[in-house]
Amino acid sequence: MVWPAEQPVLLDDVVLLRGLVESDADAVFRACQDPDIQHFTQVPVPYQRSSADEFVGLCAAWWRDGVTANFAVCDRVGGELLGVVGVIEADHEAGTAGFGYWTAPWGRGRGATSRGATLAAGWALGPGGLRSLVAEVEHANPASMRVLAHAGFTRLDVPDELVELKGSTRHFTSWQATRDGERPPTAS
Repeated sequence: MVWPAEQPVLLDDVVLLRGLVESDADAVFRACQDPDIQHFTQVPVPYQRSSADEFVGLCAAWWRDGVTANFAVCDRVGGELLGVVGVIEADHEAGTAGFGYWTAPWGRGRGATSRGATLAAGWALGPGGLRSLVAEVEHANPASMRVLAHAGFTRLDVPDELVELKGSTRHFTSWQATRDGERPPTAS
């Protein structure tokens, strides 16, 4: 299954998820100056304005190609961008994709990321046509693990992965969400 031409708008009573647009680049740039986003994600450091422009510009192409669905997580009332959640590197034949997100400093503590992750995962595993989403979270980021648990992911019973990232060795845990009623694939 390939995604429809138009990226859907997803919403609940607090947040609205939509495709990123050119005018989001300012908020993306400001958010990605945050030391936590720079530490816990794979955004470039230092994060330049050109990186925000490039990221936002590529989102529509990635959607169109069925590769990645990045959603702007926005306050439903005011429309302010609070973060981004993504269904990443989808393999439509296998029915799998990665899953990631970040929250702008001004969006933290509001439950917006948990709500956005829940909406995006629900879409990906329903109308998005995928069977399984996998997220990797640094063990030192318990807030991110709470987001995944809230969104229906379960921690996989596999050893932590040691990853060399941005000059240090980090411990990552693996989490998975699957379509209702389907069992996660077994490791080979």
